[in-house]
Amino acid sequence: MTGKDAILLLKKAVGEPDLTARRSAEEALASCGPSAIPEIVTALKEAKTTMRWYLARSIARMGLPAIQPTIDAIRSEDDPDVRRYLTGSLASIGEKAIPSLISSLADDDVGVRGAVALALLRIGDPALPALKKASEGDDPLLRTCAELVLFRMGEEGIMTLFSEDVE
Repeated sequence: MTGKDAILLLKKAVGEPDLTARRSAEEALASCGPSAIPEIVTALKEAKTTMRWYLARSIARMGLPAIQPTIDAIRSEDDPDVRRYLTGSLASIGEKAIPSLISSLADDDVGVRGAVALALLRIGDPALPALKKASEGDDPLLRTCAELVLFRMGEEGIMTLFSEDVE
């Protein structure tokens, strides 16, 4: 099944009252892999909120291989709602996404930096050690961005920033 076929299936399934049908369509789309991300981004632009949620979940279900293509999609997308759903996908991937998110935290595009920071915030505590390390690095932009994310995490992030060791 191609990405387009799976998206059509998902469009139909989202209107169905049967949750199993919706989840099966989401799984079919995820099984298309990262090559379907451009088609998913196009569908995100046109979709209703319910379908957007399933589209974003399908990216998250792709896991590690979807991280860089999703960051690239955020970089090329102007629609803040689409960026938000893509960011949610990255956050849902979780800990596995942290290294790629940290390296993109100093991106030239301020919108990408914001999306990546939001994903790290949503991942939460598992991102603390990587953010601490980035805050101590040589790259001034990465240091500043990591510090800002840590501050935004509240007391836990601030304590991490000023602690000597992170567990």
